[in-house]
Amino acid sequence: MNIYEEAQQSEIIFDRYLDSEVVLPYSFDEIKIQANDTVSSELLNIKMQHLYDNFLYLYKQTLIASNVIPISSTAIAGITGNDANVTFYYNASTSQFVPLSSQSDFTGVDNSNTMVLVKNRDLDQYTIFSGYETTLRAYNFDTAASYFSNSYTTSEVNPGFGVGFECLTALAINNDYLFAVDSGLHRLIKYDISGFTSDNNILRNNLVYLDSIGNFGTFNSKTEFNSPRGVAAYNNYVFVLDSGNSSIKKYDLNLNWVATYKLYNDFLSAYPIDLSVDSIGNLYVLTQNKSLILRYSNDLTKKEIFDLTPLQLQNESFIKIVFSQDNTNVFYLVSTRNIYKKLVSNPYDTVGRYLLYFFKYDVPNEKITTFASASSVGADRNIIFSKFGNTGKFGYFYDNLNLYDILAVNNFDIYNFDDIKFNSNEYLQSWVFNKNISKIVTNHMRLRDQIIGKFLAVKDARGNVTFRGTRYLLPFELNSIYFEYDTTYCIGANEILLNNIVNRIFKKVLNIQEVLINILKAEKNISPLENNPVNLN
Repeated sequence: MNIYEEAQQSEIIFDRYLDSEVVLPYSFDEIKIQANDTVSSELLNIKMQHLYDNFLYLYKQTLIASNVIPISSTAIAGITGNDANVTFYYNASTSQFVPLSSQSDFTGVDNSNTMVLVKNRDLDQYTIFSGYETTLRAYNFDTAASYFSNSYTTSEVNPGFGVGFECLTALAINNDYLFAVDSGLHRLIKYDISGFTSDNNILRNNLVYLDSIGNFGTFNSKTEFNSPRGVAAYNNYVFVLDSGNSSIKKYDLNLNWVATYKLYNDFLSAYPIDLSVDSIGNLYVLTQNKSLILRYSNDLTKKEIFDLTPLQLQNESFIKIVFSQDNTNVFYLVSTRNIYKKLVSNPYDTVGRYLLYFFKYDVPNEKITTFASASSVGADRNIIFSKFGNTGKFGYFYDNLNLYDILAVNNFDIYNFDDIKFNSNEYLQSWVFNKNISKIVTNHMRLRDQIIGKFLAVKDARGNVTFRGTRYLLPFELNSIYFEYDTTYCIGANEILLNNIVNRIFKKVLNIQEVLINILKAEKNISPLENNPVNLN
């Protein structure tokens, strides 16, 4: 079997990043057969499975996600004229721009507190829907960032009917629908946005009001809220974070009430400020407590708490969680100063934070006001609105998980576990054991033969340890991982399948694994570099 296919069937997630701990899943104490155990096919298969899982883990560690993020800047933009378009600068500092808020067509965009990004499925065009206090705007731009224009503006919930927004707080998109939450009106509003998501000549660049529910109400009210702060859409449902009532309320796409989840105990010491949903429907609540995120299952029957203390926040506060539209294992934790890139499979730790000083951001004085992400081919197109003093800036970045490997070939053939395990119908004797152990040793030799390099990391002038790519293995390193299958991996013809004899062979295989995992660890040079990081593309 091809190892890449085996990794997919085993649902291996390649989620290694620079600071992740690299340790074999099973130690010798877990692999060895205990003194009071009887050697049997069933027991041997358990131990062989441990060795095989260790082997797959080694393969998983041959890929690492770079923390030099974002990968590149498509454009950095500021207003230079009085028309509805933006002039783009590349690698330009904020001091070159004038405030976005000073231009009538862009008033408040640099103060936006909520934003979503959507790709037009028919045109080479993206649309940003941005909420700024009492105004909802749409901005269009193309993939190459050759233009950025204000295409729609409204200050009324239903244009022409005289009811104005009071405090737009959150936006979410589901197919051709935009859902908006106004915490001042205590209201959830639904719009048709097919004029932005498709080449619709009739509705082009028009936002069509469809329905709304709300007014000030208590937890017991099915269609009323108290200062709602978040909204998320998943499949055929919309979830509203009813912050003032310490609850999450669930509706269908026609805004019919489905359920209310009272979460008073969870929010007692951690006021909820944002709601997001991942690719499988788990709900994430961001709180004013800087040290935690709450994750709930889609039916809110299960809860997890993620401690964010290791981020050591300074002069910043979290504002939202945004999930990658390209990679279901990636999400962005956005603060007023940083974009932290994290993994759904391991949300406790961080792949890295955006190194915005590479792109002429005034770190840490520049304040991020909001962030959004949309899918491109194999990557995310990410938007940052920020401001420095009275100056606003629009940043358009390209990003993905950006995995690097140290293998010559990453899809070589191996024996899968069905090839290696002991058949209960097979008479258990030394030659049967030797046959199966030779296959797992061969797997390690095939992996070893593809390892050609070592991961590199350095500390830059600001003290950030950043990924620098790979280097080839040196001769002494190649020698350190060299081994051949020989009789020392076999049980002799005159030996009996006893615990200590089997353990002797298991220990030799584990020794191979420990040598290989040592070579897979990143080499870190902690001497600060004054120059910019190498271009990893």
